[in-house]
Amino acid sequence: TLDGSKWTAKNNQSHCCDPFGREELELYLAEYARVEEGHLRLQTMLNPTTGPSRNGGTKVFNYTSGWVDTKGKFELYQGRFSANVSLPPKGATGIWPAFWLLSADYCWPTGGEIDIFEFVGGFEPRGRVYASYHYGKECGKDLAPIPGQGYKPGSSSRDWQEDFHVYTVEWSASDIVFLVDEVEYFRRDSSQVIMPPGPLYIIFDQAVDQTPPLRPNEKSGKYYDNPGVSL
Repeated sequence: TLDGSKWTAKNNQSHCCDPFGREELELYLAEYARVEEGHLRLQTMLNPTTGPSRNGGTKVFNYTSGWVDTKGKFELYQGRFSANVSLPPKGATGIWPAFWLLSADYCWPTGGEIDIFEFVGGFEPRGRVYASYHYGKECGKDLAPIPGQGYKPGSSSRDWQEDFHVYTVEWSASDIVFLVDEVEYFRRDSSQVIMPPGPLYIIFDQAVDQTPPLRPNEKSGKYYDNPGVSL
């Protein structure tokens, strides 16, 4: 079972917002974030469910999914964050798992947001994970809205990300360095960006993108499993 002393699963909550300020398509329910055989498993299903809208009232969310975080239970100022993760196939259009760090003390993005990886099925060029760092001087004004850098092993010719790989960020006073299986592929330093001013907590989630042509369709199937996260 999920260790409640370290992790909280979102339940009957949505997330705001996608890069265009729109409420995402999924409703997070605790039952879709569970531990099986030592791995965290996040599941996204085509499962229309009524839940609270962040804009007030209720609405029908077409998808249910899983989210866990350490907010209020564990956070760290600088250090190394790693997870061994298996991701969905690149053909899982619109499915959007991520491993990221966020501030509980500062408004977004002034506290910094470190996206250790994001993966969106169907995003071109396909089969890449993306690392990003978002920051800003004012609430709601992101000075780095574009994904930072994509990565795909040079020798891969299939859905390499379905295998388990170690995704890491090393965050120091001067640098934020992103790695896959200890291979560095993106770096930001204090001469380029405003570094996080305080500690960040950990999030694993699996969202659903609504941006055409990434929005899931009948070819995407009815559910998507993130096979596991080994922490």
